[in-house]
Amino acid sequence: MVVVGAGLSGLRAARELAAAGVSVLVVEAQRRVGGRTYTVPLGDGLFVDHGGQWVSPGQERLPELAAALGVELFPSWDAGLTVHWQHGRRTVAPGLFTEHAESSTAALREAATALVALADELPPGRPWEAPRAAEWDARTFHAWLDERVDDPAARAALARSLEGVFGGGPGRTSLLAALAIVRSGAHEITRLVATGDLGPERRFVGGAQQLSDRMAAELPEPVLLDAPVSAIGQDADGVEVAAGATTVRARRAVISPAPALSARIRYEPPLPAARDHLTQRMPMGWVIKAHCVYPERFWARDGLSGKVVSDEGAVRATADNSPPSGTPGVLVAFIEGAQARRLAPATHEERRAAVLADLARYFGPAAAEPAGYHEWSWGDDPFTRGAYGGYLAPGVWTAYGPALRAPAGRLHWTGAETAPTWNGKLEGAVRAGELTAREVLSALR
Repeated sequence: MVVVGAGLSGLRAARELAAAGVSVLVVEAQRRVGGRTYTVPLGDGLFVDHGGQWVSPGQERLPELAAALGVELFPSWDAGLTVHWQHGRRTVAPGLFTEHAESSTAALREAATALVALADELPPGRPWEAPRAAEWDARTFHAWLDERVDDPAARAALARSLEGVFGGGPGRTSLLAALAIVRSGAHEITRLVATGDLGPERRFVGGAQQLSDRMAAELPEPVLLDAPVSAIGQDADGVEVAAGATTVRARRAVISPAPALSARIRYEPPLPAARDHLTQRMPMGWVIKAHCVYPERFWARDGLSGKVVSDEGAVRATADNSPPSGTPGVLVAFIEGAQARRLAPATHEERRAAVLADLARYFGPAAAEPAGYHEWSWGDDPFTRGAYGGYLAPGVWTAYGPALRAPAGRLHWTGAETAPTWNGKLEGAVRAGELTAREVLSALR
């Protein structure tokens, strides 16, 4: 077997196949493993996660994998008040809302409950089979919000939460696509309808990329790095994968990059047209993550959580990304969607200035003087070209949904976008790898 891509999904599939006695070689375009997890050690136990990093309540396979690999978890730092910047005015309050919080919270819970009820009508992993799929796929999620949610704050919160899943792509996602995300469990809307405290988000001690590093180290065959796949051929006897200067023959192949990236490979014979058409219509979002390191968590002294909800600026969301010890303090600033596209062509110094100006607005003058500044633009990453993942515009699920996971001859697809559960999340990536490994093992019998 050959597995294309050494992210969580590809490596999880390879690990399962190797455990079943299958000879596996993983080929990776980059000079590192990890895919959309990317940890940068800064010395003295400090690290920043430029990619995926959180383990949410209710996720199971991700913490199980971490335990098997010897990677520990710790609760995210989130105690305290949220900074709200709305219409040029700064306030602090617990939770998502400031003024009229009670009515906005009620409206938000009502709309979230309605979304979950609609999402429950979708067959898991097969949203195109829902009785009202064509109707829901013909309209946007934002149109549903405008019609269904009168409260402006609640409407904005729901729109913002879903846009965050896809990295704020330039297109409007369909209502069906939004419901598919909710149905998969991979959305914070599920928190809004929970009857009790679900517990904190958690992070990996030492960073999320360790999962891929350790899976790769345990494979019988070393991962072939710096080997971008340019072509894949298949015939009655197997597949042939051109990876950098190496050509690999195998019985089957697992392909794990996001659909927009896997479409850049040349296939012989060509892929089924439906798969090709799908990849043309599943673009990536765009996110720049900027980490600012401070001697201490000064915002905590002011009773702040490090979180921001804002309606303007380059940075409209932040979080406390400090290490387990709490020292030094680290704020992560998210530049998403239109703001990421606007600032990506700017210089490093210009982006840094924009980030620090926003953080100073939210947290005061101390935020403008970090001891360190570290950023990563996922849209500029040559072998990712965006984050957090691919998203589907109106009409795509019902026209091409079955092509997302259906094998093409001896080629099998995996990745967070293919996961029926926790779609688009690290948990989904792990589950997708396991699901694809079972699919391959069945085909090999």
